[in-house]
Amino acid sequence: MTYLRSRRTLAISSVALAAIALAGCSSTDSEPTASSTSITASTSTSSPVKAAPLAADEGTLSAAPTAQDAQTGTASEDAALTISDMRIGTHDGFDRVVFEFGGTGTPGWRSEIVSTANQQGSGNPLAVSGQAILQVMITGASMPYATGVEEYSGPNPLEAAPGGIVTEVRDAGIFEGTNQTLIGLSRPDADYRVYTLDNPTRLVVDVAR
Repeated sequence: MTYLRSRRTLAISSVALAAIALAGCSSTDSEPTASSTSITASTSTSSPVKAAPLAADEGTLSAAPTAQDAQTGTASEDAALTISDMRIGTHDGFDRVVFEFGGTGTPGWRSEIVSTANQQGSGNPLAVSGQAILQVMITGASMPYATGVEEYSGPNPLEAAPGGIVTEVRDAGIFEGTNQTLIGLSRPDADYRVYTLDNPTRLVVDVAR
């Protein structure tokens, strides 16, 4: 703006015709500036597109687990839950498996690392890829017809990306209020932890790499 005012002052003091010519040039030069400002404003006010959250972002613990012992948790008295989703994600130092539920209450669990697994009820052997199996028996479970929840219908087993400790996750079904789930491991000496989260109800299993 200081530059334009100086030019106009000089033009007026010289000749009126030069002032008119200068005014014409000023009008032409201002259009790209106005257009450029408009584009910048439009770009800065546009809403960014957010990526969908990953399973790796779920949970409240960020340090790798350090226990290999069998672990247990108690279901709430009103628990009547059906698995509606299963996910596998990664953190720095460990893999994370998430079971999401619909229904009421909070799930319990009994977990241990085993070399083989048999389906509860039938006793049939269950094939799971990997060198060991982290068996998580989820208590407080109910069939979909009882909870009205649309059960998980994705891949079963759900395969993990290569390179981690978790190889796959399998839902082996519900028997007498317990949902048998199996997590394949690439080695048998893995540390792990199990805990629950709310809103939505989830059971989280972290396995150290």
